[in-house]
Amino acid sequence: MEPFNPDTVRAAYDRVAQDYAAAFADDLKQLPVDRAVLDAGMRRVTAQGPLLDVGCGPAQVGAYLAERGVPVVGVDLTVGMLEVAQRRTAARLSLVCGDMRSLPVRSRSCAGATMFYSLQHVPRADITKVFGELRRVLVQGGIIVVATHLGEGELYISEFLGHHVDPVGGTLHTQEELEKALMGESFVLEEIRHRDPLPHEHQSKRVYIIARLAAG
Repeated sequence: MEPFNPDTVRAAYDRVAQDYAAAFADDLKQLPVDRAVLDAGMRRVTAQGPLLDVGCGPAQVGAYLAERGVPVVGVDLTVGMLEVAQRRTAARLSLVCGDMRSLPVRSRSCAGATMFYSLQHVPRADITKVFGELRRVLVQGGIIVVATHLGEGELYISEFLGHHVDPVGGTLHTQEELEKALMGESFVLEEIRHRDPLPHEHQSKRVYIIARLAAG
């Protein structure tokens, strides 16, 4: 199957869901930059409505936000990941299966959204579609917080956490590319940060972007 096909990505994450959670579900405890960016983004949320955790995986980000009294809806392509998230978070947040290019969420219903390390699983040509979906579901003035891998080109893996999988693609983005795509969908950039990878992570520099949906 094509490496960016949703079925390919879904099958890979279904296979590794338990091991992925064991490896990464508690990572926020050792990621002060990630926590600081999430806190900075949430301080900017002024509208009423839930926050989306897009590509939530085991819902480490969604749980972090829910623990702070924020209503959260986690969205993920993979049923296996959602099952792990459900066991980990109990009733602290709602969970729904869906593709970030066609979110199962009403238009203008969400106050904000986070997208931590999931954007890489759509092909480069689809990032405007992803940001367009976020524009659709957010209220005016809604906040998004994006974390992803900086770089150029694409990566392909066929071994994932000790499991053989059909080749899965990962898109690396330049900061300029992300900024252009966001601004093209009426987002105003408010804050940008970077960090280097930890030893157990993929060795790419990380970028964090906080943006607000413009009025009008």
